[in-house]
Amino acid sequence: MRFDKPAAALLLAAVLTAPQARAAETLQIGAVGAANAVVWPHYIAEAKGLYADQGLSIDLYYSDSSPATLQALTGGSTKIAIAVGLADPTHAVLRGANLAIVRIDGQVGPYALLANKAIHSIKDLKGKKVSVDAAAGTTMVYFDIMASKNGMTRKDFDYFFAGATAARFAALEAGATDAAMLTAPQLFTAQAHGFVDIGDVYTYAPDVPFTSEVVSRAWADANKAAVKKYLTAFGKAIAWFYDTKNRAEAIQILLKVTKMNEDDIAKSYDLFQKIHYFDKSDKVSMKTMEGYIKAQERVDGPISLDPKKLVLDIE
Repeated sequence: MRFDKPAAALLLAAVLTAPQARAAETLQIGAVGAANAVVWPHYIAEAKGLYADQGLSIDLYYSDSSPATLQALTGGSTKIAIAVGLADPTHAVLRGANLAIVRIDGQVGPYALLANKAIHSIKDLKGKKVSVDAAAGTTMVYFDIMASKNGMTRKDFDYFFAGATAARFAALEAGATDAAMLTAPQLFTAQAHGFVDIGDVYTYAPDVPFTSEVVSRAWADANKAAVKKYLTAFGKAIAWFYDTKNRAEAIQILLKVTKMNEDDIAKSYDLFQKIHYFDKSDKVSMKTMEGYIKAQERVDGPISLDPKKLVLDIE
């Protein structure tokens, strides 16, 4: 085909001014343990193209504990930490870390206390070993509330500390602990293996939030657009999860990445719907943070920290 000079000039101008496809922006994300139910929205966002819709590509890295996840964040090897127990960013900020919470994702603890067959109640655990995340960790906060409502204190027990549910479940099965704080799906697997559910956090402490999305303030201040895109995709994934017509697909999404028992994942979906586990709001409630700090003081003692210093509002 032959173009005359005016036509060729117009064609060149059109090519030069046409929108160019942009490469996706890659974000390194950190989480605790391994693929699990509390990071369900992440896997939904990947599977449904919600990150891609925001021009993002996500690399997810797992650490063995929340403190390790936050160390990676502080060191800059990850940009956002997801599903981090609230105790850890609270302690980090108290120590002077320049971190901030940008979203609450788990607004209630999805834990149950599973024990061996000889244990029938929390009172039966007196003097025995319980597995929680850390001496002042989020699951210890929950366990302290559960103990106190049974007329006991955390000093009435011995402890096996493990940062992730998978490690606590392994300790329970190995007999290294008499009881363990487990989240879904493992709590259902433990029940199927004959361990006894002697109390759940969503009954004992329904107003104490569990996990959050955490950033380095310096990085987030310089990359607000990227944080906003991430939070938009994450929020859309939560909305998709809550639409019950997506139940079967949501189960398959988590099954693909965890390879856990499909029936246990289905029970996890139903549990998270029942307790409204994922927070639908993209704004961190100061009232919620005040309530959490009050709960954390049960194991830390008085905490001199303005909740506003924990939170970064991404406009």
